[in-house]
Amino acid sequence: MAWWLRRRSEPVEELVSGRLPVGSAEMPSDEELADLRVAAEVGDDVAMVSLAAALHLQGDRVGALHWWDRAWAAGNVVAGYNLGMLHAAAGDANRAQVAWEKAAAFGDPDAMLGLVKQAFGRGDAVGVERWAPVILAQDEAFPITALGVAFRDGGDLARAMQAFLRAEQLGDGYAMEYRARILAAQGQHEEADTLRARAAAAERML
Repeated sequence: MAWWLRRRSEPVEELVSGRLPVGSAEMPSDEELADLRVAAEVGDDVAMVSLAAALHLQGDRVGALHWWDRAWAAGNVVAGYNLGMLHAAAGDANRAQVAWEKAAAFGDPDAMLGLVKQAFGRGDAVGVERWAPVILAQDEAFPITALGVAFRDGGDLARAMQAFLRAEQLGDGYAMEYRARILAAQGQHEEADTLRARAAAAERML
């Protein structure tokens, strides 16, 4: 059974994405959950993360926290990111920051986005500048596009455009659409229409 986590394929209007189980439209069967639990109990950190995700989707926060904690202790960076998400959702910004700082130190771009979101929220320009260039330097389109959305929502259109252009270089149609909206708002309708056509073509190729 290959049940793992991935980032959302479509950026939403929020800075930090959740990582969802592959094929997350359907919950794993009772048999699959039992298999995951057996593998997790014997120390499989991937199974721990997937089991935690399943429990979280079922509303079992305690169970999810337990297995993400164990997976994080075993060195699974995805678990560290998800722990931060769980703490942030519970309103515990300090514990979320601790988890994300550790995961970001291992190069996790979603954890970096979590830290950027926190920095934006408290008006901490230094915190934003610590992680934004690192996100831009990576080759994953989603977090770069999400960073662009954050800059856009913060009113920094120049840096938003920079991020969207970087994500476009990686083939992200959503970044093209976001940049097209900015261009249209600025009256550059012909360029926006051209970019939207490119975005539609890029999405069809996915």
